[in-house]
Parts: sequence; structure tokens; C-alpha cells
Amino acid sequence: MKKRIAIVLLVLAIIPATLAASTPIFQLGPYVAYNKTVVDVKDEGVDVLNLHNLSFGADIRINPGKWFSIDIPATLGFGVGSGEKGFSIGVIPTLNLNIPVYITDGIGLDIAIGAGTQFEFVNADKQWTMNGFPFSNAGEAFSGMNLVYRAGVTLNLTFIGISVNAVVPCEGPFSSDDIGDIFTPGWESTRFSAAVLFNFG
Repeated sequence: MKKRIAIVLLVLAIIPATLAASTPIFQLGPYVAYNKTVVDVKDEGVDVLNLHNLSFGADIRINPGKWFSIDIPATLGFGVGSGEKGFSIGVIPTLNLNIPVYITDGIGLDIAIGAGTQFEFVNADKQWTMNGFPFSNAGEAFSGMNLVYRAGVTLNLTFIGISVNAVVPCEGPFSSDDIGDIFTPGWESTRFSAAVLFNFG
């Protein structure tokens, strides 16, 4: 009974803070993703000094309203293909439901939960592929993608936002015969990322 009362009081406290919060319309900034999964981290530990474990890029976030956002992080990688002169572009667009929380003037917290998918474009040996398939097999490339879930927290400090995120791919691709696998999170493949965002609007 006491737990239920505490939860109700917490919700009642958050509602006015949420209504008072404001969210930037557009956010853009540098982005870094840790390439190791939670299983890798557990087995090998965290080695953030090894640049091979990190991907760098940019994060674009569009907030049409305080309750909804579109997040598009993109990273650029090098050294793929037989000659190791190729490069890759990774993009994970997600649609998110937001819970903005007002802290004080100019400072707010944004909690986001959403879903999307992952694109990996690779140029190796002068050939482009998407998610491992040549562009001519775009249908297979799309059906072979996985649904991903995203959870993120952003601390907005007037014109700068500091964001940490977790991305969890599902166990099976869209083409899987097991519908459960399409929507079941593969927790062991969770990866983390962070971004510093410049706020506009």
C-alpha cells in the first residue's frame, strides 16, 4: 500500500514538472558510440582508451513537440574491404516518446523511449552494400534488418544538451518466421552511446 502511495505521489510530482518543461525544436552535435556489447564489457571490461572500440559521428534530433522526437545518430568508420581503404556509414533512426521534466529556468531533463532500425552502408572494394546486401538486393537488405529499441536521457542546459543512450536490437530480423523474435529485445547485444547537442529553437 505504501509503495502504491509513493508511486502516485511521484507521478503527481512529475506531471507539473513535465507540463512546465520546454524542449528544443532542433538539436545537433558530436556523437560517440561504444562498439562493445554489454556481454563484451562483462567478459573483457571497459577499454575506452582503445579507439577501435569507439565509433564517432553526429547526432541529429528533431523535436516537433515536447512529447515526441526523431533521433538520427550517424557514425563513420574506415578500414573495411580487402584493401582496407573502404569506409562504412552507420545510421540508427528512431521515433521516440519523450517525458520532459522541468528542473529550473534553462535546465531540463528529457527521458526518451523509442524504436527504429539500423542501416549500415559499406563501401568496400569500390562496391556499396546495405546491411551486407548489394543495393540491387534492397528488398533483402530491408527484410534482413532488425527492430531496435532506444532509451535515452538528455540533460538540457540552456543551449547545450548532454545525452546518454542505450540501443537494444531485437533477436530476429523482420524476415524471421518467429514473430516473437522480431519484437524480443536481445539484451546481450545492448550498446551505449553519448552525445553533446547544441540546442536550437
